[in-house]
Amino acid sequence: DTVAKAFPNTKFAIVDVSQSDLPSKPANVEGVLFRSSQSGFLAGYLAGLYVKQRGGRQVVSSVGGKKIPPVDAYIAGFEAGARRADPGVRTLNDYSQDFTDQAKCKELALNQIQQGSQVVFAVASQCGLGTLSAAKQAGVQAIGVDADQADREQQVLTSALKKVDVAVLDLVAQLRKGAFRAGRTTTYDITSHAVGLGTVSSQGAPFKSRL
Repeated sequence: DTVAKAFPNTKFAIVDVSQSDLPSKPANVEGVLFRSSQSGFLAGYLAGLYVKQRGGRQVVSSVGGKKIPPVDAYIAGFEAGARRADPGVRTLNDYSQDFTDQAKCKELALNQIQQGSQVVFAVASQCGLGTLSAAKQAGVQAIGVDADQADREQQVLTSALKKVDVAVLDLVAQLRKGAFRAGRTTTYDITSHAVGLGTVSSQGAPFKSRL
């Protein structure tokens, strides 16, 4: 907000923030939001199908970083998707209050696994790698976030994607055409191919046709 006001002839875009939420609502800024709840829902639906077929304790969980809207949107979608696939599923959620310390997320994830979680959703950036590590250690499934994290651990069932690259390329195309939409917010969703699922592992492959 401060810099945009200082450079009124420069165009800005800000990810995960609505233009209307900036104090002075600068006319040269475009907000960029993502309906991450949609990719969270798909990931949760896959998790629900997985635990329902696997049997045993019907529990899935999520480890968030800080309780902020982009994180909560993923988690809300995940829990809704899991319940849609498996109405009897129990959902657990904890926040590490950190986006970098992997040990914090790993500890929370291991606690959730002890409570029966068969699939753990990491929504905590770098800290979330600890969640993936916990899943590998305990022999359960994990779900990555933002980028495709299939190459991180064998236990990654899939990843809930937020394709910032799609949005950035769209903004660059707008600039080139002189159509940059400053002074407003653009929300990217599944119809614009900016959210969705990453690679689905062999464990999740039997359910791909139902997603």
